[in-house]
Amino acid sequence: MRSKIEQALSLRFPPLAVYYDWEPPAEAEDHHPLCSMLLLARAAKGETVAITEGTCGCPGALEGFGLAPACPENFPGGTECFLRFLSVGNDSWDKGRAVISKMIEEGAPKIMITEFAEGEGFKKSPELVDQWLEEIPAIEPQGSYVVIRPLEDLEGGKAPAVVTLLADPDQLAALVVLANYARPGIDNVRIPFCAGCASIALYPFDETRQPRPRAVVGLTDISARFYLGKLLGRDIVSFSMPWRLFQEMEANASESFLSRFAWKTMTAR
Repeated sequence: MRSKIEQALSLRFPPLAVYYDWEPPAEAEDHHPLCSMLLLARAAKGETVAITEGTCGCPGALEGFGLAPACPENFPGGTECFLRFLSVGNDSWDKGRAVISKMIEEGAPKIMITEFAEGEGFKKSPELVDQWLEEIPAIEPQGSYVVIRPLEDLEGGKAPAVVTLLADPDQLAALVVLANYARPGIDNVRIPFCAGCASIALYPFDETRQPRPRAVVGLTDISARFYLGKLLGRDIVSFSMPWRLFQEMEANASESFLSRFAWKTMTAR
């Protein structure tokens, strides 16, 4: 049965179940893309995907999915190169240039070499990247795989840890309002600075442990959006929430603003 929220918002893609498991579902196909968010796109189009060690080419994917702690020391060139990779780049110092030469010799993808060399510029300095690393939550994964599949395909009676909705700006506005509808306070939704995979897995999984779990807006990762633009649309972001919050929002959808004048008027434009 389709979700009330999915119907009320006319979502372009189905709600996605995100959860840990110790074995991959039999129907999960074996893909190894450079960016794990390409697996999210496959799930949005009806596939079941399973992420584990060795599934993705991105060295940070395991951390983003909460399957391993952050290990910048395992990045090409070690921690120092990682801190520079997210900030000022590695082509301005001897060690960085040596790693770049090795990457070229080994045939690394051109885009990876370019970003490693010039830096992604997501933080102003390596010191700020180091501080950011200290704030990344550590969780205990309840399995060796993260499974993403359409929620309606989940086996009867099984509840996912997290539900992810893919939304355009108008739909995102509605989801933010609905997440705050039955709760006190004004910060029941958060937008952390993090990788695309972390915004649909690590941070929402961390929220499942909180007394009052929040939703997490994601796919604000510039690199992830580069890969997903043609597959999902350049206007799409993610809205991920613990199952408990999703159930609450589902229960409130019919009586909320979604059936009233303001929303009906806006969507009739």
